[in-house]
Amino acid sequence: MKQRPDRGARWGRLLAVTVVGALALFGPGPATAGAAGAPAEQPGTTELPYAYHSDLETDARHQRLYISDRVTGSVLVTDFDGQVVRKLDGLPGAADLALSKDNRTLYVALADGDAVVALDTATYRQKARYPTGEGTGPAQIALTGGKLWFSHGENWESSIGSLDLGGSKPVVRLNLTPEGYWGGPPRLTASPAAPGKLVAGEQYMSNAGVTVYDVGSGTPKPLVAQDNPGDLGALTGLALTPDGKSLLATGGYPYHHLSLALDSLEVDHIYPTVAYPTASAVSARGAVAAGVNNSWGEDVYLFRQGESEPYRVVDFDPGTGSYLRPNGLAWSPDGTRLFAVTGTDGPHLSLRVVTAADPR
Repeated sequence: MKQRPDRGARWGRLLAVTVVGALALFGPGPATAGAAGAPAEQPGTTELPYAYHSDLETDARHQRLYISDRVTGSVLVTDFDGQVVRKLDGLPGAADLALSKDNRTLYVALADGDAVVALDTATYRQKARYPTGEGTGPAQIALTGGKLWFSHGENWESSIGSLDLGGSKPVVRLNLTPEGYWGGPPRLTASPAAPGKLVAGEQYMSNAGVTVYDVGSGTPKPLVAQDNPGDLGALTGLALTPDGKSLLATGGYPYHHLSLALDSLEVDHIYPTVAYPTASAVSARGAVAAGVNNSWGEDVYLFRQGESEPYRVVDFDPGTGSYLRPNGLAWSPDGTRLFAVTGTDGPHLSLRVVTAADPR
């Protein structure tokens, strides 16, 4: 296995959220790359009762979009037209989201509640609450290898744990990665297309290390690790492609979107965009949405997987200063709609629904 270099317990730390927050406040500089693509109608817009958001998840069974908000401790439910259906409160520190394979259960990491809750996606009622331990603060979750994996802790005491729901009683295991390896709860992602593999990325340091684990045995075993692959820094998102062979890794820099080969974490493609990359998502059909924090220009570039020329470019509310939120993109399961969460300096975020996003 190729190991990440030893960075030491107090290696130069730089909060990714600080970088992204500064970009949101001051805005990016002029665009440095041209954009291709035919003009299209502006997406539909819904004002949200949030000033912040944590994660997006789409539900094919019920045609629903879930938006979590750690600040208000709630999850907002909308339909695929962007209309608000329900607001689910009482979820302290609602952070990351994950859906069961059958779309019947929505798991919510409660970063301020030291638990993961399971919600029924038909009734929105709480099915179960799984405590993860006092002070664990689960931040990111992912389903793979028959378990729900979560990142927990803070600073250099952060690690990865697991929640096994397969037996008669739930079993929680903590601190499954070496002490001092992560400078904060890492970002996690997984996909049925890469069974038994869990990807973790450092989101609290300028040097965004990424590690791919084999979790088939129940304990994470590193397969490959790289410090800032492709010069990746200020990590805001990870997403696996439908074939399970590549990883979209998005950070504040470099000023393009990276695709990494999952088996080596070497760069296998670059999607040309501009400063500053802030979000990415890939559809089930392989369309790549590459979003940037560009308050006064194009916000999202849409590519066919592996291509370098966007087939469409979207500019949300030109001239208004609206910017794409970090981790603010998600595709509908059929790939025809792209959901985007945007903000300005006002108290409310907006949900944008881009129709005919992948018209194949």
